[in-house]
Amino acid sequence: MTPAPRLMNFPEERVLEDAAFGQGIVPTRIYSLLLPVWQVEIRADITEGEAFFLIDRFLERGLRHGALHTVDELAAFFALDRALVSQAVHFLTRIGHLREGSGGRLSLTPLGQRSVDDDVRYVVSRQDRRKLYFEALSCTPLTRDHYDDDVVTFLSGDELARAQRRDHYPRFTPIQVTSGFDRSALDRLKDRKDRARFNLPVALDALECLSEALVFLPVNLVRGRKGLLVYGQAKAGTSHDPELSELCTRTPELISALDNEEMSDEADERLLRSARKWLREQGLDSVAPEQDDDGTWSVSLPATAFGAKGIPVSRIGSYRMAGNRFFRVWCQEETPRKRALLDRLDQRMGSRRQVTRQEAEELITRLALQLRLAVPEVSRLRSGAEKTGLSGLETQLARLENEQE
Repeated sequence: MTPAPRLMNFPEERVLEDAAFGQGIVPTRIYSLLLPVWQVEIRADITEGEAFFLIDRFLERGLRHGALHTVDELAAFFALDRALVSQAVHFLTRIGHLREGSGGRLSLTPLGQRSVDDDVRYVVSRQDRRKLYFEALSCTPLTRDHYDDDVVTFLSGDELARAQRRDHYPRFTPIQVTSGFDRSALDRLKDRKDRARFNLPVALDALECLSEALVFLPVNLVRGRKGLLVYGQAKAGTSHDPELSELCTRTPELISALDNEEMSDEADERLLRSARKWLREQGLDSVAPEQDDDGTWSVSLPATAFGAKGIPVSRIGSYRMAGNRFFRVWCQEETPRKRALLDRLDQRMGSRRQVTRQEAEELITRLALQLRLAVPEVSRLRSGAEKTGLSGLETQLARLENEQE
């Protein structure tokens, strides 16, 4: 049996780090879930907005505001070739923006008038067929990010079964629904003002629902002592999905299922067994896992445990997974943590062509928080990168230092 493909193209550790040091929650569990989604195929008259071609914009504005009414008048006023204007008028008539009356007199249709007033070229596609996605717990439409087929995976059939196999890590748990698709959700689309965020056209008319299918969206859900965060495929684990996070927070049956799983008496013991096994593999049998004040677990290692022949120094401050639990790798000594900051910066910045100063400062601040260090100046980091041979990082930091001056 072939192994199931990895659904998330980023490690769970990245999600935990963003939750803890980007969003400020204390993570206690991470779950791999399959959220139910209605995939709804519709047919409708679709009105969508596009950018105007430059000539089209001038011609329509001339008809709307310039008291111009014919091809000859438009060509003379804008000093354009008549054949070019005639071609543009033909196109605008074909897409429903213009109509031609007796004697070649041109006028804007209501669609054309609205396009001029909004400075958006509206185009109507009759009987257009497309798929819309609604999360199935409350029938709310999914945001535009979920329509990128190259990044986001909706599972059904064999793919769904593979994601739930017991021999595959992480094993995804589906959240079930007991009711069908609420077709009134389609009617509610017409009232939304934030259409662009939800991949919706400007208008949906003569709408028909052709089919509905239940599919599943893989996500990571981080449970904290105060709240939860959902991370999907769209942002590669670098930021959470606020809509799905809010949805899961206000879904009692989901919260109840998570609460029941967390009540297991063996949860801490399984975590400790995993941490001790990892320590033995590193030759660190004398180190024991410790529970921190916030209830999370860590292993505090001596500086000698890190280096070229030991654990990579960049692992300091990071998490190691143990099922849906985790422990943190730590070092009390400050010098290895400062080197870890440089190494982590090099991983994120050193090979990139350009990083803005704001992006760099946000990353430096977050890593300093993660490693419990004072936030260093860019000049000090550049000097540190030079001394440790991180030439790519040194170049990036030197450029940012010069920008500041």
